[in-house]
Amino acid sequence: MSKAAIVAGVVIAAGAVWTGSSWYLGTQIQERLDDYLVKTNDYLKKEGEERISVEAVSYDKGVFSSDAVYTVNMTFPEMSALPQEVLLNSHIEHGPISLSALLRGEFVTGYATASTTLVNDEKTKPLYDAAGGKEPYAQSDRIDFSGNVHSIAKLEALDATFGKTVVKSQPVTATTFVNKDFTKVDMTFDMPGATQLNYADVDFSLENVTGQGSSSKTASGLFVGPAVLNIGRLEIKPKNDKTLSIADFKVDVKTEEVDDFLNLNVGYELGNILANDVDFGAIKLNVAFDHLDRQAVEKFRQQAGSLNLTPDNFEQQGEQIEQYYAELFTTLIRQKLQVRVSPFSWKTVNGEGSLEASANFDGAGQPEGQTMEDSQFLAEALKKVQFALKADTRLIRDVVSGGAQVSGVKDKEAADKKGDDLASMAGLMAQMSGLGKLENDVISSDIAYDSAMKPEEQITLNAEKMSLQELAAKAGSAVSGTPR
Repeated sequence: MSKAAIVAGVVIAAGAVWTGSSWYLGTQIQERLDDYLVKTNDYLKKEGEERISVEAVSYDKGVFSSDAVYTVNMTFPEMSALPQEVLLNSHIEHGPISLSALLRGEFVTGYATASTTLVNDEKTKPLYDAAGGKEPYAQSDRIDFSGNVHSIAKLEALDATFGKTVVKSQPVTATTFVNKDFTKVDMTFDMPGATQLNYADVDFSLENVTGQGSSSKTASGLFVGPAVLNIGRLEIKPKNDKTLSIADFKVDVKTEEVDDFLNLNVGYELGNILANDVDFGAIKLNVAFDHLDRQAVEKFRQQAGSLNLTPDNFEQQGEQIEQYYAELFTTLIRQKLQVRVSPFSWKTVNGEGSLEASANFDGAGQPEGQTMEDSQFLAEALKKVQFALKADTRLIRDVVSGGAQVSGVKDKEAADKKGDDLASMAGLMAQMSGLGKLENDVISSDIAYDSAMKPEEQITLNAEKMSLQELAAKAGSAVSGTPR
C-alpha cells in the first residue's frame, strides 16, 4: 500500500472519529445544558432574591454545532427603564476540539464551547444604542470533560440614560467558574478606568473597580465564602453641596455556616477620605455577626424582596421595613446573637485611635411576644459586653478641625483652635468622670459587663469592679461635667 493511501486512510479515519465524537457529544450537550439551567435558576433564586431567571426557548442540534435561544427574565422595580425580558442567542460548538478556536490559533478541548450574545430587538435597542452600536454583551463558555463550566463575559462601555439614572461606564470583564455539580462558584470582574453615574442630582464617579468571590454550597443549600470589592477612587458630589472623595476603598466579606448557623464578617477600608479637599485620614472597620439563625435571615430576605423597593416608594415602605428588621433581630437575639467590632480604627495626619467592642445576647428565656423594641427584653437578653477605646487627642483635633473647615471656617488656625479646645475637653471629661484615663495625650477606657456576676460586680471599668448604677452615675457626671 502506498504512503499516500495510508495518509488518506488516516485522514478519513480521523474525520470519521471527529464526526462521530462531535455527533455523540452533541447528543450529550442538550441534557447537560438543561441540567445546568435548572441549577442556575436554583442558584439565582437563592442568591439573587428571585430577581433573575433563565428559560430555554429553542435548541437546534447539528452534527458539529448547535444553536440555542434563551429568555432572561429580570425583576428590578427600582430600575424600571431596564427591560423585564431579553433574549440570548447561543452558538454551541461540539467537542472534543473547538474549530473556531483552532482558527484563532488556540487549542481548546471539552464537551463544548459556546458564544452567546444579546438579541438586538426593540427591548434591547436602548442597550445597543448605549454601546454605540456594538454588541453590549457577549459571553464565551467552555464545558470541560469533567463537566465544569468556564465563562468569560464582556459588557461594552455604555453611555445611556435609564429612567432617572445617567450612566457613562467603561467596559467590564467578568470570569466565572462553576463546577459540575454547581456546588462551587468562583467569580471575578474588572472595570478599569472611570465610570460616571448621575442619580437624583448626585454625581458618582468610580475608578478602577475590581472584585472577586468564591462560594461553596453548604448542606442546607446556601452558598457561603469570601468576596472582595476594590474601588481605586469613589467620588460623590451632590448638586450644590460638598464633594466626598474616598481613595482605595475596599469591602471584604466572609460568610460561613456552622451547625446550621451563619457567621458574617464585613471589613471596610477607606484609604484616604477627602471632604471638599479637606483630609480626614484613613478608616478601617471590621464588623462580625456570629451565630445568625439561618432561617430567620432567609425569611427576612424573602420579606424584603417582596416589597419591591424603589427610590419612589422607599419612604412609604419604611414602617414595614422597620417591622421586618425588628422581627429579624428579635429572632437572632433569642438564638444567641454575637456582635463584634474588631477593630474600628481612624488615622489622620497627626493622630490615631481605635475601638474594639463586642456584645453577646441570649434571649431564649424571654417571654413570648416581647421583641427587641421592648427595653426589658434587650436588658435581660444582653449577657456580656466588652468595650475598649484608645484615642489620641491629636486625632480628635484633626477631625474636629476638618469638620469646621468643611462647615465654612476658612481660617485653618481657627479651625485647629476648635479642635484643640474639644480635644482638651474630651480628655478632661474622661478623667473627671472616671470613665477613662489620659496618659501621654491618649484617652483610654476599658469597660466590661457580665450579667452572670453579682450585681455589685457586673461592671469592670478600667480594672475596677462596680455595679451598673455606679457606671450610670459616672456617665451622668461626664454629661453634666461634675467630677466623680
